[in-house]
Amino acid sequence: MAIKISFIAPSEYGKNTAVNILKEKFNLINIKIALPLYKLQDDFYRFINKNMVGEQDGELLQYYGAKIRKENSQFLLDEFSKKLKKVINFDGIITNDDCRPPDFQFLKQNGFIFVKINGFKRDRLDHTKSNPSSRLEWHQNLPCDFEVDNFGTMEEYQKNLYNLMDKILIKEIKHEQSAIQ
Repeated sequence: MAIKISFIAPSEYGKNTAVNILKEKFNLINIKIALPLYKLQDDFYRFINKNMVGEQDGELLQYYGAKIRKENSQFLLDEFSKKLKKVINFDGIITNDDCRPPDFQFLKQNGFIFVKINGFKRDRLDHTKSNPSSRLEWHQNLPCDFEVDNFGTMEEYQKNLYNLMDKILIKEIKHEQSAIQ
């Protein structure tokens, strides 16, 4: 049985970094709601003959996200659902590192645990930064099940994430045991 975790934080707070750290120790699959947006971004830059190795265009991703949600509000979640169904029997951790406010209820209904990352904005190699005041950005209080701090070094963040996973695993084991009884 998979444990499903969605990391919640503003852009550049370490959501993707958390996934990468946990991949080092756990059997983990990350499914991005915004994967179609990244594909569109790649197509856009390939079309204009510009190489974007390791970069992302936050402004363009926000535009695509808002436009897609306006034209077909369920498209991104429908695509996410298809990927989630493919790993229904996965025995490990399924993560999501790009939940936005419109996605929260859907993820909650699909059994995701929410982890808020406390920290501060880190510099990241972005072609164009996203607009932090966009309604699609995380700038409100969403209820979270756990919190993890990312204020210090990478080693401290790793330790905090591993401690968090211990808490989550203990809670899940207790939940499964109570369901059996």
